[in-house]
Amino acid sequence: MSQHPTVTAASAPQETAIWMRVHDRLTVLGVQLAMAALAVVVGAYVLEVVLRYGFNTPTRWSADLVSYLLLFITFMAMPQVTASGSHVAVTALLERMNPARQRRAARVIAAGGAVVCLLLAWIALQETLRQATGNVRMMAAYPVPKAWISGWIIYGLGSSSLYFLRAAIWPPASPLASGANA
Repeated sequence: MSQHPTVTAASAPQETAIWMRVHDRLTVLGVQLAMAALAVVVGAYVLEVVLRYGFNTPTRWSADLVSYLLLFITFMAMPQVTASGSHVAVTALLERMNPARQRRAARVIAAGGAVVCLLLAWIALQETLRQATGNVRMMAAYPVPKAWISGWIIYGLGSSSLYFLRAAIWPPASPLASGANA
């Protein structure tokens, strides 16, 4: 996967382009953190297997850590997947359209994606605030506040909604050449 998002700021106003570059850098940082977290997941699994089967002393924390990190990895990488167009796309209908209609349809689809991701981010924010104010904790060997975990969902959905919005306003030259179908 490319480290650089493909929804560019080429035709955006200068002030907007600056914020788009900041968003892109934050996305790249998120992917790097997701990769580091994946290395921790692998290390935790290896440690668990060695301790459990080699020394008959399993850890109490590794399964919890891995589940928390899998959510973190998913939602930190989600904006990059969205920006690069690497998400699953069914393009059979788009492929039958002329280029002008493809661009219009891609903009409508991107706007719809922005609305859906933003709505889901809002729902996740409301639930995370409820968890934080109610001091809701994970059911785990070492319970942590649930808001610490679910907060990453807000970031992933919110950032992805911005990439969909960017694609709706400043679409790539060819909607079919920008991602999963290439």
